[in-house]
Amino acid sequence: METSLITEYWDQLIALLLVVAAFVKLKQESASLRKDLDSLVKRDTYVEVVRLRAELDVANKNISSLWDVVNSLRDKK
Repeated sequence: METSLITEYWDQLIALLLVVAAFVKLKQESASLRKDLDSLVKRDTYVEVVRLRAELDVANKNISSLWDVVNSLRDKK
């Protein structure tokens, strides 16, 4: 009985095993891609923080320069 079931449905069994193997491989690949994506997001966030910090430093220097000019004008009066 068992032998006849295997010989009768061998092609469906092989197809089922191939589908399961494909799903396992896809799950592994998607986990790897998720990890890579998380790494890229972290790196992009770091780059954005560095860029914003540089802009903030420039703004602080501009504000300091403006106060220096205001103080020098006030001292001249």
